[in-house]
Amino acid sequence: MSNQQKKIIFCMAGVLSFVCALGVVTALGTPLWIKATILCKTGALLVNASGQELDKFMGEMQYGLFHGEGVRQCGLGARPFRFSCSCGCLVMILFASEVKIHHLSEKIANYNEGTYAYKTQNEKYTTSFWVVFICFFVHLLNGLLIRLAGFQFPFSKSKDAETTNVAADLMY
Repeated sequence: MSNQQKKIIFCMAGVLSFVCALGVVTALGTPLWIKATILCKTGALLVNASGQELDKFMGEMQYGLFHGEGVRQCGLGARPFRFSCSCGCLVMILFASEVKIHHLSEKIANYNEGTYAYKTQNEKYTTSFWVVFICFFVHLLNGLLIRLAGFQFPFSKSKDAETTNVAADLMY
């Protein structure tokens, strides 16, 4: 590969890294990563709600890595609530697993709720989550591009040659 091609690939990787950094900063600056619809299961079962009556028992919740807000409804009107998340330092994969496997939306909806039980109807990741997810893969692509251009990573140098020379120098 010629020097010109190596420079072009390296510059492309640099631009992609810069764009990813801007994307991640922007995504982390937005407060909402997950939108969820919650159902007041206890209230809906009490009155056997269906159709338009069921809407009186549906609430919404939105949250991100650091805080969130929502509205609980259990037939008696909307009750807004706000909360702080303690998962701000988690990696993307851990955040996604916490949301899906451990039912984070349900835990948040039922936090400090003694009378009613809320069940998650649906959840969807919003744009902020997907921007960070894509930036992660672009970062991996950058590493591949740099390696393809023939640049050696700093940790790929052999340390055996250096220690042999030092030992030989000490003998004389």
